[in-house]
Amino acid sequence: MRAAFSAQAFMKSAGGGKDSPPDSAARKIAHRLIESSRSEGQGADSPARAAAAACDRLYRELSRWVGRDGCHALFTRALAQARTDHPALGKIQLHARAEPYIDGVAEAIIAQGDPATAQALEAMLVSLVELLGRLIGDDMSMRLIERSLVLTEVRGPVSENRREEA
Repeated sequence: MRAAFSAQAFMKSAGGGKDSPPDSAARKIAHRLIESSRSEGQGADSPARAAAAACDRLYRELSRWVGRDGCHALFTRALAQARTDHPALGKIQLHARAEPYIDGVAEAIIAQGDPATAQALEAMLVSLVELLGRLIGDDMSMRLIERSLVLTEVRGPVSENRREEA
């Protein structure tokens, strides 16, 4: 399947989560991940919970391609980047090799509200997409994320964490 967003558009968005324009490829893919979690009803009864479910799912799926430790490092860096502009992420913790991967969402919602928490988690996803693009290249990162989306839509969430070839 061809990536829904061109690599050129993706490259233009690689400047950072907060400064990414609303129509950037990274932001579009983050929206698509969140909406996919919401439509699948993965405990996504609010915007923030849908964003957290998208993070959990992307962690599981990307771990298959870049390994759990590498994926955790990417998420940790994306969280640190987004946290500077989004106080709601102060309550969020990442737990490698655990389910759920994202923790503290309920506390963040109570402290900052659902809309702010959802926006913060989306910013983290945008940062993650941009980081991945800078590390392995925009084309490859878009292929991995798109493939993860398609595979999950076709067969549901992954039950095992093993690497696969791109």
